[in-house]
Amino acid sequence: MEERYLLELRGVSRRISSEFYLRGINLALRPGEVHALVGRNASGKSTLFSTIMGVFTPDSGQVLIDGQPAEIRNTSDAVKNGLILVAQHQQMFANLPVYENLFFGNELRMGGKLGLVDNRRMLHRCEEVFRQMNVQIDPRAPMGNLTDAERQLTAIARAIVTDGRIILLDEPSTHLNESEKQRLYDAIAGLKQEGRAFLIISHDLNEVLAVADTISVMEDGEIVRSAPAGEFDEKALIEAVYGIKSENIYYRERPEAGKEVLRLEDFSGPNFSGVSLSLRAGQVTAFMGGAQSGKLSVARSLAGLCKTGGRVYLNGGLLEIPSPITAVRAGIVLASSQADEEEIRESEIAVNAGKRDTSASRMAISAKRLMASVGKALGNYVMLRPQQEYITGGNRQRELVERAMRKQAFVYLLCEPTAGVDIPAKMRLYFEMNKLLQKGAAVLWLTADIDEAFGLCDNIAVMRDGRLALSGSAAGLSREAVQEAIGAAAQ
Repeated sequence: MEERYLLELRGVSRRISSEFYLRGINLALRPGEVHALVGRNASGKSTLFSTIMGVFTPDSGQVLIDGQPAEIRNTSDAVKNGLILVAQHQQMFANLPVYENLFFGNELRMGGKLGLVDNRRMLHRCEEVFRQMNVQIDPRAPMGNLTDAERQLTAIARAIVTDGRIILLDEPSTHLNESEKQRLYDAIAGLKQEGRAFLIISHDLNEVLAVADTISVMEDGEIVRSAPAGEFDEKALIEAVYGIKSENIYYRERPEAGKEVLRLEDFSGPNFSGVSLSLRAGQVTAFMGGAQSGKLSVARSLAGLCKTGGRVYLNGGLLEIPSPITAVRAGIVLASSQADEEEIRESEIAVNAGKRDTSASRMAISAKRLMASVGKALGNYVMLRPQQEYITGGNRQRELVERAMRKQAFVYLLCEPTAGVDIPAKMRLYFEMNKLLQKGAAVLWLTADIDEAFGLCDNIAVMRDGRLALSGSAAGLSREAVQEAIGAAAQ
């Protein structure tokens, strides 16, 4: 009896530019299977997802659904065939309840398409899907109250209520800590039992080994190896994908700890209070915690984006930070998000302009805000740019961090700098960061990656419920203690 596949690609090729194209992709996905795509940045993983979803149409080859040829010319065709993409940074409506987000645009109605919205049926269906996924989320809770992990689980649930049988996950655990990742993996396991299949892109190779049944390695637009996950361990997978010894990933020359560069005393702001912390020249401190822990608020407040209380000392002197331009001029640089970067830039423009009429500047700022709003509303998976077909979420964050590191500063606040990027890109960022440390800077490194925290950083600090819950040298802390502190924050 011939084996049944939900999705099969036979010799699929697609030219993207004169320099890059997919070549002869053969891939099969069975019911209840998790198939992971791994590879360096720009190896073709995102392009393959875009081709499967109808953003790009193949130049040659065949796509089969349930063993039958399928013509997928656009994303609507993909959805009709049971293909659902859960992209990075899935857009949700913070003020709406969870269950309304699940059905937004596909509401269940009484008496047909023109009837009243049937909230009771939608609520019941939402609860049913969450049970299938082995997750506990209140369907009536406002979406804005959910953690990063819960938002990701809700995005997957939305794929289920849209009758998704083949779910494409793009970096599904980016920004999640260890306990949050486990919730995601448990949900995937529950849905596998229902016969749903997953195609996953992930740079987190531990994640790939934890959830995948089959692993395919991509290089230069081709699948160069495909094998059962049991044939790999972490070291073998790292070498297969990147040709790098795993023990070399976090290697760096560690300068002697210098003078205290930054000291916080009873520092308080939005969603946090009473934080006391010291950063020294030549050292990097991992700053960890759950989505609601307050760690990001601390970084944004140090950059002048929020009102604060307590005391901040920079190079021994008391520092007031009433605005972003104050932080920048003092030597504090933040890399957190494009929106924050724009706000800091606008602060600089406003100060430099003084009281003069700057209508041209205001028009430029308004245009940027409009484009940001449109992009956020559309939640595009593929972001069109001149001379470049697309740029993934991880690469956008890497570019933002690299821009920040090119600036002259005493303190660098780097938020999830390596989330969603491949190991060579991580190593390049580590190298650039170490050059800053060699020059006497201090780095606060916001990360959810516990391997990175212990392998790369000199110190580790953990936030929980807006307070500093744990702090010490990486050498003096155990992984269990850090995981326990982070896990408590995520409950």
